[in-house]
Amino acid sequence: MLFLLFQLGGDRYAMEAAKIAAVLPLVVPKAIPQAPPAVVGAFDYRGTPVPLIDLSVLAVGRPSQPRRSTRVLVVDYPVGAGETRWLGLIAEQALETVVRDPAQFVPSGVDNGGARYLGPLASDARGLLQWVQVEHLLPDALRDQLFTQAVAG
Repeated sequence: MLFLLFQLGGDRYAMEAAKIAAVLPLVVPKAIPQAPPAVVGAFDYRGTPVPLIDLSVLAVGRPSQPRRSTRVLVVDYPVGAGETRWLGLIAEQALETVVRDPAQFVPSGVDNGGARYLGPLASDARGLLQWVQVEHLLPDALRDQLFTQAVAG
């Protein structure tokens, strides 16, 4: 399976490339007043407004660094009943892909109920790599806040 690698803080993470619709340069989003802290705004992608989440704020509580290697990952995010919507994710050091057998990832041994998206771990010569599972990325309340109107409309 092909994975895109990126960083959150000083740690490496992997996301299934098949769940990523596009990798874009960093965009300047339209701010959304009173949005939750991880929601940095929305941007236009192919004529559709797409909510933009800063993965670093979501996971480690600090904004991503605006570097050349910081990218926007447009993912197909499941919103229910087999339906998906685009969701933009800001990710640092999103420059490398790797092919790994999913069976090489093993449970971390830590119950991280507050961050269900943090999946199993694999190791390589550079250390541990954690699988970020797109379908569990947003807490239910935030998912509903971002997508209920789009699904109902």
